[in-house]
Amino acid sequence: MAKNILINFPTNLGDTIMGLPVLDRLKSNYPQAKITVIASSATKEFLLANNFIDEVVVFNKHWTNIQKIRFVLGLRGKYDLMADLKNSFLPVLLGISDHTPFFRKFPQDMHLKERYLSLVEPIAPEARNLHSQFIITGENESCWRREKIAKAVFIAGSSRNRFKRYPADLLCKAIEEIKSFAPVAILGQRDEREFYHSLLSMPGVIDLVGKTSMSEVYFLLKEYGRLLISVDSGLLHLGSYLNLPILALFGPTDPCRYGPWSKQSVVLCPQSHNLTDISPQEIVASARRLLSNEET
Repeated sequence: MAKNILINFPTNLGDTIMGLPVLDRLKSNYPQAKITVIASSATKEFLLANNFIDEVVVFNKHWTNIQKIRFVLGLRGKYDLMADLKNSFLPVLLGISDHTPFFRKFPQDMHLKERYLSLVEPIAPEARNLHSQFIITGENESCWRREKIAKAVFIAGSSRNRFKRYPADLLCKAIEEIKSFAPVAILGQRDEREFYHSLLSMPGVIDLVGKTSMSEVYFLLKEYGRLLISVDSGLLHLGSYLNLPILALFGPTDPCRYGPWSKQSVVLCPQSHNLTDISPQEIVASARRLLSNEET
């Protein structure tokens, strides 16, 4: 029975969120084990808020060789099971005999979440329903509750990759109609405020851009989310982890591998793989259909 588990998460936030079911699977199979995760600087704060994780250690791929050796020596001999989602040589370097396989071959259209889960099946064979939570402080929770945010359609139309962004002018047209039948809240990072500028000034739109951490987004989606409309991003995967109804807008990336996995989800992906070919009318019609499926 494993007592100390190490998980090596991917470097970027989106892939890390798709790896969270691995954390749940390991916690389900080894409920008494201490779980340590290897994070990047981009994922550290988010993972620190997870209630299944006991310790977070940070690895930086840009470290010198000496720094990397010190990192390995600091972890060696501490763990008896490892899930390596990066497929590194760490299990050998750390002397961990019970670990995910090095040889990996997946069906081409297999979702990344399912790929990660398939890796841990041999070391965590029992599928159970434990689900981790991201905890915000009581003070932060009280602050958000005082905002009295309505149950809303949350929208995340931007991305650091410009080819994944849904054009702001088209998004504005969609939001104009959606907010006639549901409250709308806009999510994004501080440096995306310029992208959302024309939308944030629209009457009745809840402006959350640059005002939340990812753990706060988790709380807001969990408490107030009716539907998430999102491009391919970490926010889309967080909504999937929460099993929130999702309307996904995909262009150049493959929704079979990176799309939503909520029970209720719709993917709009034009044959051209160009997001500009998704019309605001398609978004509004799909949003109406998803909202009509809400439990009464």
